[in-house]
Amino acid sequence: MLKAQQACERHGVLPYGDTLHGSDCGCPENWSSKSIRAADLADASFHQAFCRFQQGSLTPCRHLTIAYMLPHHNVTGGMKCLVEHIKLLVSRGHKVIAAHRSDTADTAMPPWTTVQASVDVVCRLHQRLGDVYPSSEIDVVVVGIFHQVAELLVGIAAPVLYWEQGHEWLFGDPVRFQVQHNYRKQDQLFHMVMHLPVALAAVSGAVQSILSQEFGRASTLIPNCVDCDRFRPGLLSCHPYTAVLTAPVSQQGSQPKPGVRSVLLVGNPALQLKGFDVAIAVLAAVNQVLPLHITWVCQSQPTAALLPALLASGLRIHLHVDPPQEVLPELYCGHDAFLFSSRYEAWGMPVLEAMAAGLAVVATACLGVDTFARHGMNALLAPPQVHKPSAACMPPCACEKEKQR
Repeated sequence: MLKAQQACERHGVLPYGDTLHGSDCGCPENWSSKSIRAADLADASFHQAFCRFQQGSLTPCRHLTIAYMLPHHNVTGGMKCLVEHIKLLVSRGHKVIAAHRSDTADTAMPPWTTVQASVDVVCRLHQRLGDVYPSSEIDVVVVGIFHQVAELLVGIAAPVLYWEQGHEWLFGDPVRFQVQHNYRKQDQLFHMVMHLPVALAAVSGAVQSILSQEFGRASTLIPNCVDCDRFRPGLLSCHPYTAVLTAPVSQQGSQPKPGVRSVLLVGNPALQLKGFDVAIAVLAAVNQVLPLHITWVCQSQPTAALLPALLASGLRIHLHVDPPQEVLPELYCGHDAFLFSSRYEAWGMPVLEAMAAGLAVVATACLGVDTFARHGMNALLAPPQVHKPSAACMPPCACEKEKQR
């Protein structure tokens, strides 16, 4: 009975199968049969130091110089949290170096934030971190994506911390088998990196479980958080929309009419993992019995692949495309419900932001979201990739104001 239960739990960790491994996956041969790897020693050392710090036996004696290697400038939940780390560490007196590799960027910090690091350096594609900043002055390097790990382990004497916040290769998304865009080679690189002696942190228990199950790695939990001074309940925003989809001109009102429920979507339409095809089906079904006013905050216009479903849905969808980050908290305010439809997530930052803004939440139970969302308590959760369970949750969630408290 215990073995059957363990097998069930093992299958439940990954959304697309029992394992990430296969022939030529990138892992060393027979790695699981080896007693001790350098990676295991790194895990034990990091865990021991972390426990000593929590117990008070390891105390700080000076401010640190910390380098953050920022992987890109896209507006994502993961990048927003890396930027928030930099902001908090600088406020506590640490010297934080923001570094980014690009031949086109002028700054390491992304243009959408006002946060400033202590030092901002851009590495050109032919350069390494040590070429643009004295590596001997760095106490620790924080890495935001696995592609950067091997280079920094070799090129910098300081310890390297990789904070795993999730990606397609971690969850075994079938896109990893594609040859185009080097997805297959990136998958192999990810497997190789997981056996290197880098300190590992995980954003959620779901990520911890995958790293442990698939690679035998013991990672330290560093969860995300939300700034409740910025994301809090308020009135529905009057910020002008970028566009309105599928709506006749006469119906392009900026505010919901009486009796119409306002539902918010947040996320990138170009990412299949976000499940917006399912979200459209959910909203189309609910709109048949409960009129909806839909707002979608997104990084880009909906893709051509989504347009047929959008046009057939009969929905009026009001878009805020790539809004300024200082406006984002305002755009969460005042809606009756928030719908989140991801197939998998390491965390699910928009869900936490919606909760902080006082919205009733309907979300898919997709690994990382389970870290803080509890069905019937602070959210209504439904299985991913199917629309009927979420559609059943939406009317009571949107109509009962007391569920927002």
